[in-house]
Amino acid sequence: MNKKLYADRLSDLVLRIGINLQKGEFLNIVVSPDAYYYAQNMAIKAYEMGAKYVNIRVSDLLLDKERAYYQENEDLTFVPDFLKEYVNEGIKDGIKNVRIECRDERIGLPELDDDKYQTLNRCYRESQKPLSKMYMENHLAWCVCCAPGPKWAKAVLGEDKTEEDLAEILASILHIDTPDYIQYWREEDKKVSDRIERINSLEIKSLHFESSVTDFTVGFRREAKFEGCSSITTSGLVFYPNLPTIEIFNTPDKDTAEGYITTTRPVSVMGKDTESVKLFFEKGKCVKAEAKVGQKIIDDYLAIDEGSSRLGEIALVDDSSAISKTGLVFGSILIDENASCHIALGTGYTSNLHIGDKDSKDFGCNESLVHTDFMVGSSDMRVTALTYNGKEILIMDNGNFVF
Repeated sequence: MNKKLYADRLSDLVLRIGINLQKGEFLNIVVSPDAYYYAQNMAIKAYEMGAKYVNIRVSDLLLDKERAYYQENEDLTFVPDFLKEYVNEGIKDGIKNVRIECRDERIGLPELDDDKYQTLNRCYRESQKPLSKMYMENHLAWCVCCAPGPKWAKAVLGEDKTEEDLAEILASILHIDTPDYIQYWREEDKKVSDRIERINSLEIKSLHFESSVTDFTVGFRREAKFEGCSSITTSGLVFYPNLPTIEIFNTPDKDTAEGYITTTRPVSVMGKDTESVKLFFEKGKCVKAEAKVGQKIIDDYLAIDEGSSRLGEIALVDDSSAISKTGLVFGSILIDENASCHIALGTGYTSNLHIGDKDSKDFGCNESLVHTDFMVGSSDMRVTALTYNGKEILIMDNGNFVF
């Protein structure tokens, strides 16, 4: 698929059902320099649909790394007032948010002082926290999507492959390689919704994950309900937080995780690669981590704040998914998480808790400045539910749903 067609169809998919853009609304698009073309295309489409204003924020990881190299910590903590005011305006105007992910920005990036970059990253996240909370609580629609790049294509497919070769694969995963891609996602949403309804009817108290590298249990409050595919804002607007997406996810009780669980796909954590990370939990807290690759960055991540060492999400994904069947590791959490069951260390989704206006912290919802997914599913994964009425029910076997 050529670049223009991919960009046009991606923009159409994200704007129409990803964030369900309405006339007169504000939109923010976050993108790396490598994928600016796709953001520009989407902004033009948004104006065609009647958007009042579109802001493109270029997130330049290389520039951030250079800043961290040249500055000391006291300068790294500086966040200009206009960025803080943007948060206030974003909340007031109900700005919708799209992030276009392209792995090109991370490939060939120079080494960085992890501690300094962590300081820079933490201060920026802290300044954006009130607006981020609005998205996490589904007060505002948001969507994360992906765009191909030449470096990413070579990393995933081989040195002789091009951006258009990767676009072909991403288009098939997004189903934008056929004219009826909008209808496809609506039908997929219906299938996922039916499965969610059945799972929620079980009233799951805990899930037990077992495989050759995992023996792990995590609990849920009665108020916690599984969701997936599309979501609904607090004002009743349907949107898709991720495209592609097939996961079924829930917010666990942050104090319940026990045992050990091991990542089965590489994960980028704060710009650093990690592999085969074994996480050990006691009373909900990750008390130890052993990583084949990326030990220091995992240790740093777990020390960001109290919530970074606890769980904010549990997600179930068929091992037979279309992404899994490609046999490829994309190095993108957005895509790889939809090939595998996963957990997230960091802040939890309050939208999964059916508690009205009550404080989510009183229902076990984790709070943190970060939220990072770690893929843990495999073809030998078995997931068993313990329900609140004391029944044990098999949910997944050999990595796939049993119903």
